[in-house]
Amino acid sequence: MRRTIAFVLTASAIAEWPLAAQSIADATLRTGPQFVQYQIKSPVHETISELAIPLFVVVPVNSTLSIDVGTAYAWARVQPQGGAGGAGGAKSTVSGLSDTQVRANLTLGGDFVVLTAGLNLPTGRETAAPEEQLAAFRIGSDFLAFPISNLGTGLGLTGGIAVARPAGAWNLGIGGSVRRSSSYEPFEDNSGTRLRFQPGNEYRARVGADRPFGTGRFAIGLTMSKFGDDDIGGSIYNTGDRYIAQAGFTNSLGGADLLLNAWNLNRRAGTIFTGERVGPENIANLLFGVGFHTRIGVVEPSIELRSWRQESVSSSVLGTIGLRYSLNAHGILLTPSLGYTAGRFATTGSTADMTGFRAVIAIRLGP
Repeated sequence: MRRTIAFVLTASAIAEWPLAAQSIADATLRTGPQFVQYQIKSPVHETISELAIPLFVVVPVNSTLSIDVGTAYAWARVQPQGGAGGAGGAKSTVSGLSDTQVRANLTLGGDFVVLTAGLNLPTGRETAAPEEQLAAFRIGSDFLAFPISNLGTGLGLTGGIAVARPAGAWNLGIGGSVRRSSSYEPFEDNSGTRLRFQPGNEYRARVGADRPFGTGRFAIGLTMSKFGDDDIGGSIYNTGDRYIAQAGFTNSLGGADLLLNAWNLNRRAGTIFTGERVGPENIANLLFGVGFHTRIGVVEPSIELRSWRQESVSSSVLGTIGLRYSLNAHGILLTPSLGYTAGRFATTGSTADMTGFRAVIAIRLGP
């Protein structure tokens, strides 16, 4: 089964460094309705679309304890197109609420230690009917990176600890966490039979460092995730451990803000539920952006490049040109953005040209 990974700079994920005492009055509400679509041409002949409306609330209870809650609504569709690979195919659509994530962060010892407890509440649709399964599978692609990659994965518990220390101009951090998930039923066949899936435990370790650089910062990090064996209907398998390397750089030049962000996801070889071996894969991403300040906001053009290498399959690549505009007025931050993507999607024995676009309106209410 596919697991999702949030690509967040490790230095930021390890520890939050509050600038001032906080209270419930400093709560923030964030949302970001977005529509993403990819058209994958011959020989795949598919259009994959997703509309996602996430909602995220952060409540700082006091200067040491904060609680955040997040959920989303998502609608996804795979539409076969004309051609040898798509003519006459039925469309696949899946929609509904996602699971709800609740997390509490407690800082200790002058913000040098952070304890984290997370709860995944099964408010989403955990079971995909036969006609929904193609759409549910396609939005789980780490390469295409849809905003919502699944609607439900059952009850889950996560506990973690992180420690951060200054070392001269650097902040150094290390952290670890364990996630335990209950079983759920992800698929239903044509007869109505559902196979029960028990995910293995996830053990995650993170190391990171960051420091000031000019008017911005430089950060690096490494996340290592080891997974226990999964069990679906009595078949035991393991899809492979994962390693994520990350680096980020911000600065200013001539009145403009510069951003450079890179990450690399490596999944080791594993097996699928049939016992068949699956080879390793590697996804690399590079993002460069420039922010130009205007009288009423910030205009930020960007370019993003991504590659996906798999064993015995040609490489997939994509490039995205983006533009976003940030406006902060009366405590409300609005950030609409648009992006256009072109690239190549590899399948067994062939490759397909692909294009796509995304439109987002990010909204933040609060300090």
